[in-house]
Amino acid sequence: MKFLLAILLSVSIIPQPASVVERDGSFIFGPHAAVVSHCAGFDEVAADFREEFSVPTGYDIPARRYPFCRAVILEKDESIAEEGYRLEVGHRRVRIFASTPAGAFYGLQSFRQLLPGAAYSATKVEGVKWEAQSCLIEDAPRVAWRGMQLDCCRYFYPVETVKEFLDMMAMHKQNRFHWHLTEDQGWRIEIKKYPLLTEVGAWRDETAGYDDEGDGTRHGGFYTQDEIRDIVEYARRRFITVIPEIELPGHASAAIAAYPFLSCKPDEPKKVATTWGIKEDVFCPSPETISFLEDVFDEVLELFPGPYIHIGGDECPKTAWRNSDYCKKLAGELGLSGVDDLQYYFVKHFDTYLRERGRTVIGWDEILDGSAVQSTIVMSYRGHKPAIRAMERDMKVILCPNRWCYYDYHQNEIEDIPRNHHLFITLRKAYNYDPVAQIGDSLMNAKGNLILGWESCVWGEFIPDTKQLEHQAFPRAAAIAEFCWSRDERRDFADFCTRIPKEFERLDARGINYSRAFYNVIVNMNLEEEYPRDVELEIDVPGAVVRYTTDGTEPDASSPVAPTLLRVDKGDVIKARGFTADGEPLGVLMTREFGK
Repeated sequence: MKFLLAILLSVSIIPQPASVVERDGSFIFGPHAAVVSHCAGFDEVAADFREEFSVPTGYDIPARRYPFCRAVILEKDESIAEEGYRLEVGHRRVRIFASTPAGAFYGLQSFRQLLPGAAYSATKVEGVKWEAQSCLIEDAPRVAWRGMQLDCCRYFYPVETVKEFLDMMAMHKQNRFHWHLTEDQGWRIEIKKYPLLTEVGAWRDETAGYDDEGDGTRHGGFYTQDEIRDIVEYARRRFITVIPEIELPGHASAAIAAYPFLSCKPDEPKKVATTWGIKEDVFCPSPETISFLEDVFDEVLELFPGPYIHIGGDECPKTAWRNSDYCKKLAGELGLSGVDDLQYYFVKHFDTYLRERGRTVIGWDEILDGSAVQSTIVMSYRGHKPAIRAMERDMKVILCPNRWCYYDYHQNEIEDIPRNHHLFITLRKAYNYDPVAQIGDSLMNAKGNLILGWESCVWGEFIPDTKQLEHQAFPRAAAIAEFCWSRDERRDFADFCTRIPKEFERLDARGINYSRAFYNVIVNMNLEEEYPRDVELEIDVPGAVVRYTTDGTEPDASSPVAPTLLRVDKGDVIKARGFTADGEPLGVLMTREFGK
């Protein structure tokens, strides 16, 4: 589109750097340009970039600079923050200064984003001028935890999909990959000592969703330990720490189907869950279960060298424990207030077990219910109240509130919204997330340092394949990436929208099936207000206008522009669409019958 050309030629980096000064001229990466490391600690970073960038360019990129040839040079500067960098793009040289390999890596990511979007292509691209705007960039992240979560249990995604997800995280300078590996509907990690976890637990007979209407198709899969090592190493080279999630004490149906002794009722029939939702058959807190889980974690620790282990802890019904004489007796022997506090027993035991082995435990915010284990990190997903409770107890927090950070929710309003997905999260809403408004200035000022950072979650119930996964995650992943990296004074949604077209160019080059909802009309209104009510028709595309009709015809470039507020009554039907200043239609036609 013509109106995007000027945007694509400017400095357009996501996440927004701390400081950008554009200069005259440009750097052209030609067939003789080199990528050089002047610090031994940066050699691997430089080598990986040469290998990756050789794919779209087709160049054999040298590791040393020849006389009169252009070069990208990595240099060490101890004065720069740990993950920060300084990027100087001149006519003949690009210099990236950093104090750590991570900073050098992020500097290269910014340089790559200055190039045409085809720089991210996974195949050779012909006829591209690999040109970057001359500039000076100084940059560093505002928080340490910049995460994305991926649920590979409801549906199994192949190794290639996981690696592509990591590549997109690296492009956005995200550094924490929360990998959901065990669930009621599938156990996805090979454990050598317990082969039935993958022989039985990794497979379900069919998928019935929430409605008990099965599709009749067996589904499953798992990651071998060699595949996991490969993925962890792949992430390491992109400065991403992998945090495995092994659910306990709930969401355990797949493990129990493989080994029924883990249940409070081992003699009852067991199977891997075929439906979504919360299941009542949870881990029994017996010595045999504790020993089993310790064995599992022993193998997990060998595969994942990072400092964090996520143990779940969410949505654990207590019915099985309340009906168990053994559990009642155990709760009494442990001096607990009742069987419900056996969840605290699980969390406390494995927090101690894993801390003794050098790891820190993370759990969903239900680990705050009842007694809380002070040394754990709380992942607050049910809004901000759990985060507030944790901060008031001086516990560390990671925020992923579902109303802003659950990217399995749709990006635009649709008629047939899946169960539990009544909220839709537009790109604008994802970007404009404001935790201070939810937590309050006082607590943020006093204890904001307890917030390690944020992550967005991609749960899999309604994401059966890679293409749908990409559609749900992108481009909203760019919004959370910028929120985590860029300081408040550098974040502005209108400015972000001017950089999104270049983001789409990169995603197109990579073959990512991202959502185009950015080009659609958004309807804003107060759902509690009586009819007639005022509605607002908006579009986020820079320079675009919304045109509409009320007579049943489709709007075109001559239709009236929507006013700031439009008065509608029950039964009114509005058709609307965005148009560029040149009259080009955008997105898809929106048809809305109000009060339906």
